[in-house]
Amino acid sequence: MRSYAVVIPAYRPTEQLPGYIRQLIDAGVAEVIVVNDGSGPEFDSVFKALSHLDRCTLLRHERNSGKGVALKTAFRYFMKQDAGWKGLITADADGQHAVEDVLRTGDKLVENEADFVLGMRTFEPREVPLRSMIGNTLTTNVFKWLFGYYIRDTQTGLRGIASDQVDWILRLRGERYEYEINMLINIAKRRKRLLGVDIQTIYHDRHISYYNTYKDSFKIIWQLMRGYVLPPHRTEV
Repeated sequence: MRSYAVVIPAYRPTEQLPGYIRQLIDAGVAEVIVVNDGSGPEFDSVFKALSHLDRCTLLRHERNSGKGVALKTAFRYFMKQDAGWKGLITADADGQHAVEDVLRTGDKLVENEADFVLGMRTFEPREVPLRSMIGNTLTTNVFKWLFGYYIRDTQTGLRGIASDQVDWILRLRGERYEYEINMLINIAKRRKRLLGVDIQTIYHDRHISYYNTYKDSFKIIWQLMRGYVLPPHRTEV
């Protein structure tokens, strides 16, 4: 049994989600924690299938609250468990993160006793939608300029977090995409040990992104600027 859990915030997932989670469980992940972030009754069949899986916990928001809120809901559940897990891995519900990449991220977190591990895409032009390329390039360059850290994939949802880091991560501001950027800001400002893992770039034909290239990129860049001038505790709730 691997000594980490996997957290998956899910908003209107495809029917492939239960099979994906089954693969993670079969690979020895300690537990998979899924948050139904107000997906609506038309997706009940997908989440019902999860209820039959061993070592899969399903949490639910009545209304869509945003990815940041969904992650915090899962993190609170994680902290209430006294299972001796070494950490948790966050993954997206749309199948962009291959099972083997999730496992490599988790194994690297545990084996290297790192504070955080990021699964980072290579961003080959032929593999990535233009909106993702533009958004990530903008935020990566601004992040490097402000904090001196080059993080190739600032928008990655595949992240390993050591158990002893979850408490302060929970206190960070943000309800949607900006929460994940705020996490990176505080990792840099607190000088946490951050490692990277190269992962596959996967986009399915049925992939649906709720990320608006310019609107959400502007929000993230504003968050970076704000995080730069504020001390770490001011970026917490």
